[in-house]
Parts: sequence; C-alpha cells; structure tokens
Amino acid sequence: MIRINRVIKGILVFTLCLVLAGCGSQWKRKFVRKKTDNKPEQIFTYEPQKYEREANDVLYKRHFVFWKSWQDELAKELGRNKKSDILAFDEALKNLDEMKACLKEEKAAELDIYINKTRKLYDIYNTKELDIVRFSQMRDDINRLMLKIDKLFRYSRVKDYIL
Repeated sequence: MIRINRVIKGILVFTLCLVLAGCGSQWKRKFVRKKTDNKPEQIFTYEPQKYEREANDVLYKRHFVFWKSWQDELAKELGRNKKSDILAFDEALKNLDEMKACLKEEKAAELDIYINKTRKLYDIYNTKELDIVRFSQMRDDINRLMLKIDKLFRYSRVKDYIL
C-alpha cells in the first residue's frame, strides 16, 4: 500500500515537472496533425480530339508485320508454355482478321481459307493433349501456313486488292 502511494506520487510529480517545464506543449506539437492548406481542388478537363483513321494500306502493312512476328514466335516456341502459345495464336488470328478487313472481297475470301486453317490448329492445340511428335507436326504445319500466307499476301502482291 505504501509502495503504491509512492509510485502514484512519483508519477504525479514527474507529470507536474513536464507540464511546468513546457515539454507538454512540444509533445502536443509533435503528435498532433498539422492543418493542411485549403487549396482549391484541381480540375482536370478532357478535351476530345478527332483522330483520323489511317489508310488501309498502312494498316495492312502493320497487321501483316504483327501477324508475321506472332506466327514466327508460335512456330519457334510451340509447346514450351501453353499460356504464351495461346496468346500467340490469339494475336496471330486477330491480326489476320484485321488484314482481311483491309482487303477486297475476293482476296479476303482467299485469306479466309488460311484463317480457318489456323483456327483448326488452334482448336486442336486447345482440345487435345499433344505429345512431342504431334507438337513437331503442328510446328511444321504452322511453318507451312506462314510461308504460304507470306508468299500470297505480302503487301507487294496485294496492294491492288486493298480497299
């Protein structure tokens, strides 16, 4: 009991010393948040711009290069990583569709044959468990398709068929 009274008295004396010494105000300044300046809120405005669509021949060249790079990656890396293979198939097919949209009907129908062949390979890849031999065959099929499309649909051969 006597010991508890001494502890309480000691705490009270220590607190009194702190308050009288002025440390209390410094502590308050240290732990209380400072007021922020009330600056006006920034307003961001969006000004829509009108963009012109690029010419079909420029789009065709771009999509042809993209298709070729994705198809080449697919041919080289097929079977190493399923996720990257699916991405390569998707991107190659997307770029073939964009190329087809830039062509006149007769040439687009011709390209559609090769798009369907690529989709069949994609469906086979997604549905079946493939072994090393089948991956090798599929890689050869992809290479053959790539060479055929490259030969028949490069810009120098289809520039007269672009819309």
